[in-house]
Amino acid sequence: MVPFSLYVHWPYCTFLCRFCAFSKARVPAKGVEHERITSALLKELRTSLAPHKDKVLQSIYFGGGTPSLAQPRNIAQIIEAANSLVPLASDAEITLESNPTSAEVGKMRDFKQAGVTRYSIGIQTLDDRTLARMGRLHTGAEGLAAVDRARALFPGKVSFDMIFGFEGQTLDQWQKELETVLKHADNHISVYQLTVEPGTPLFRDRNAQRVVLPSGDLSAQMYESAVEMCTAKGFRHYEVANYAVPGSESMHNMGYWQGRQWVGIGPSAHSRFIDPSSNQRISSVRLPDIQRWAQHCEKFGHGTAKSTVISDEDAKQEAVVFGLRMLDGITDRRFAGISGGQSLKDYLHMDRVQQY
Repeated sequence: MVPFSLYVHWPYCTFLCRFCAFSKARVPAKGVEHERITSALLKELRTSLAPHKDKVLQSIYFGGGTPSLAQPRNIAQIIEAANSLVPLASDAEITLESNPTSAEVGKMRDFKQAGVTRYSIGIQTLDDRTLARMGRLHTGAEGLAAVDRARALFPGKVSFDMIFGFEGQTLDQWQKELETVLKHADNHISVYQLTVEPGTPLFRDRNAQRVVLPSGDLSAQMYESAVEMCTAKGFRHYEVANYAVPGSESMHNMGYWQGRQWVGIGPSAHSRFIDPSSNQRISSVRLPDIQRWAQHCEKFGHGTAKSTVISDEDAKQEAVVFGLRMLDGITDRRFAGISGGQSLKDYLHMDRVQQY
């Protein structure tokens, strides 16, 4: 059976980080309409997965936003509904993202009982002043405590995010942070350079020169330090920003990078799949506004904003670009499956490249 993945976007956050450009909204003053949002997700899920019943779900990823703000019973409903439409693989990976606040940490056991098998925690940094400046509501110590608790509940299935390149950060500070978090690490770590995205408060602060970030050279040294220190601890640098003990790579994200099919539900969620009726590769995105998306789901069964056909050439280009992100690259067999039989060597004109 063809491997398939599901992405579920939970759009709400208790706080809005100054650097975040993901689709999200602050929790309304009157609170989240949990049942309405879940009902809309379930409607979109049923509409979207119905054509793919001949496939097998190898992963489900709850992202956001902050999906750990959802009710565990609603997470369970979505997992059960997905499994009833497209069967879950026996070793399916079901990941939920979380922030290390006390309220969210307290729900970990309930999420495990709901069916979550892998937990991903956004630590970002251990520096409390930086966390406060960036709008985070937890401390560095709380981040480490959350990882320790998650490891007890999801042994071998815990990941956390770290970011380097914050204002005022030195190479020595970054190395000390990494040294500390590596003592608490489970089997997977994601390490990102801080990016300044248009439309974010951080973007406006930098343009107004209220914030001065580390130079490109210093950021490169921080990146190289991460590679060296994580590798020395037994983590394989399997993707540009990701490190794992061999065998613990993110199954869901590997699906993106290897060109596998997935459906995304929820506001702003993206999908890439082959339409069973036309055999065309399709790219689609849902409506970004939460209320409009929910209304469309209630009326039409989905909140799709746009759907386009991916050309064969675009599919091949994407395969090469995403392959370059991974240590293992892209195999001839995988590329041939995407290209309709054309070899990677012929597509890249390697005979010409070798002449130079």
